[in-house]
Amino acid sequence: MRRVSLKVLIAAAISVVSLLLTIAVSYVIGRDAVTRLEQEIGQSLALLADEMQDKLDRAMFERLQSLDNMAALGRILQKADSQASLRTTLQRFQGAYSDYSWIGFVDSSGKILSATGGEYEGRNVKDQRWFQKGLHEEFVGDVRLPNTGDTPRIPHEGSGASDLIDLAVPVVDGNETIGVLGATLSSEWAEEVRDTLLGSMKDAIPADVIVLNEAHQVLFGPDNIAGKTLDLPSIRAARPGNADFAVERWPNGKSFVTGYSKSDGYRSYSGLNWIVLVRENQRQAFAPVRSLQKTIVISGTIFAAIAALLAWILASKLSQPLLQLADVAERLRRGQKLEFPQVGGYQEARVLSQSLRSLVKELDAQRASLAAANQSLESQVRERTQRLAEQNVGLEKAKAAAESATEAKSRFLAAASHDLRQPLHALTLFARALSRRVTGNEATTLVAQMEEGLRGLKGMFDALLNVSRLDAKLIEPTRTPVSIAEIIERVSVGSRVEAEQNGLKFLSRSRDWIIETDPALLETIIRNLVSNALKFTKHGGVILAARYRNGERVIDVYDTGPGLSNDRRERIFEEFSRADQRAYGVNDGLGLGLSIARRYAELLGMKILVSSWPGSGSRFTIVLPKNAVVERIVHLPSPQAPGTNVYGMRILVLDDDPLIVSALTRDLEDRGNVVFGYQRNTDAEAALDHGLVIDAAVLDFDLRGTETGLEFITRMAAKLDTDIPSVLLSGGTESATLAVLAKAGRPWLTKPADPELIAATLGAILKAHKISRNELRTEFGAEMNAG
Repeated sequence: MRRVSLKVLIAAAISVVSLLLTIAVSYVIGRDAVTRLEQEIGQSLALLADEMQDKLDRAMFERLQSLDNMAALGRILQKADSQASLRTTLQRFQGAYSDYSWIGFVDSSGKILSATGGEYEGRNVKDQRWFQKGLHEEFVGDVRLPNTGDTPRIPHEGSGASDLIDLAVPVVDGNETIGVLGATLSSEWAEEVRDTLLGSMKDAIPADVIVLNEAHQVLFGPDNIAGKTLDLPSIRAARPGNADFAVERWPNGKSFVTGYSKSDGYRSYSGLNWIVLVRENQRQAFAPVRSLQKTIVISGTIFAAIAALLAWILASKLSQPLLQLADVAERLRRGQKLEFPQVGGYQEARVLSQSLRSLVKELDAQRASLAAANQSLESQVRERTQRLAEQNVGLEKAKAAAESATEAKSRFLAAASHDLRQPLHALTLFARALSRRVTGNEATTLVAQMEEGLRGLKGMFDALLNVSRLDAKLIEPTRTPVSIAEIIERVSVGSRVEAEQNGLKFLSRSRDWIIETDPALLETIIRNLVSNALKFTKHGGVILAARYRNGERVIDVYDTGPGLSNDRRERIFEEFSRADQRAYGVNDGLGLGLSIARRYAELLGMKILVSSWPGSGSRFTIVLPKNAVVERIVHLPSPQAPGTNVYGMRILVLDDDPLIVSALTRDLEDRGNVVFGYQRNTDAEAALDHGLVIDAAVLDFDLRGTETGLEFITRMAAKLDTDIPSVLLSGGTESATLAVLAKAGRPWLTKPADPELIAATLGAILKAHKISRNELRTEFGAEMNAG
């Protein structure tokens, strides 16, 4: 960007200020002057219109006076011996007042006794308006416009286009009206009046005079509007008797300044109610205004130019000392050894030069000091750079060690997630089998306490593994379309059993929502919240419900537990945080369930909100993300959850751990089922190939072979061409494994799984399979009958 000198800036600033002041003053003064001048021009036209209407009224008054004089003489002549002598007298008056085209005397019965030129003598005109009005008062008739076809009201030979106005006055002898003297003014009178009106202003103002009657028809005016009816703002404003001016657009599209006035009579004459307009082309009328505006603009321009010249001279004087100082400063910057000169001109420049001289001396002293400090700093920098290099080597080694530890931790977690769950799962199954075989209160109590301890151990084990995986950032959500209804149904099956064991009610309400999320993580969140609610609820029950709230999709977990105080509502989500109240009938756990639920929710872009009423219960709300909704499908209501009683079924058990095969076989046989247990998938496949018939299967997902339990049962179902109801058990809890299980479309549980939950899940899928088979059989029968 090009730099602008101080001289130019000062000159420009002063010039701009002067120009703005000139414009402002010119605008204020010019606007007032222009407004006054326009008002004066308009008022002059209004005054001219008023004078002209007054002349019209005077002229008509004179004609009525002359007619009155003739009426007095006609009263005398009416008594004369002959009609001819009266006609002669009337013709003499006509000769004296050439404006009359016809004059006649009519007796009180309406008969024309005598008239100029003998026209219409003897005719009866008693039905004509001029006669009827003239018997009682002076009468001035309507104007007949030339070339409009108007018929004369007073009939006489030769009447027509030259006639303009009918006049009539009563002829009175004492108190008796003996007749009417009628007359017709010719258009020559109108021409005379127009010449009189125009003659006084033709040379002064290039304006048009227009006279209109009460019907707004043009009597006198330019040829292009003569006889036309006009409707203009000025005419409407003149109607009440006002005299003023207006700037308006006429029918020809041109703008005129129009002065207007209305006839208001003269002395005893009430007037014709004519409207007089005096118009002048707006451009011509306001020519003095434009001339004044032009003069103001030129004067302002000249003043601004003079101000700019003075500003340039002043800027040169002001900037010269500063430019001198700037030149010296630039030379110093280039390394030249100079001293600042002592400049004059004005006080500020002298002070600036003195300050700069002192500043240069101080800078020279500081430069020497900085050179010495620079040498010291360079040695310190070299020393610290060497230290940083040594530290970086140590950090690289620490980083490598940390990465190695993280890998080892990951391997440990993967192994622990499967290998440690296997014996715990077997122990849980054996404990349940033992509970069916012991008798006596003490033994039964000890076994129940052992089972309770195993459940607590399972919960702690799951929580510790999950926290470790979260801390190591080993959990990556695998997002797939998930049915909320199916997740709620899976959680409800086990939770309903646990609630019934503790004497509580459990209700669930689902929605037909499909969202894209990690099914395993979402199910863990819901299970942890439900488990926490069941753990601390002593009376009443728990509700798990999906619903809309404030335009959002949410999943609520209600409980009728002791509730939370305000200061505890956020602390319960901290790791190893425990409630003030002890859990009812169960182990308190490690205080990790809610912390894991919130951290999982953050991974999935969800929120967990808490509302609580101390003494009444709590509500935990999972707010689902709006952008995760995939579609809405019609979801049929799930059948009533079955009981845990699975009886009389032929069940295949497949697990690579012999303890689990033994324990699960014993538990299912105790329930009255026939169980076929295998540790290798090849043995199970061989049995099925040789005709083994089963109703359902319980399989380990990780069989430590070439295929998983899911792949095995899928392959067997295709090979045998039948659907095999099955439950998958998984000792691995890594995200990839859980994602595969979520997509499988088959029920699955993580080890260690509660035996009652396994039995309930088996009962549910067997019942659903039976319903599906019955529907298929019904449909097949209907098709056969139709065939």
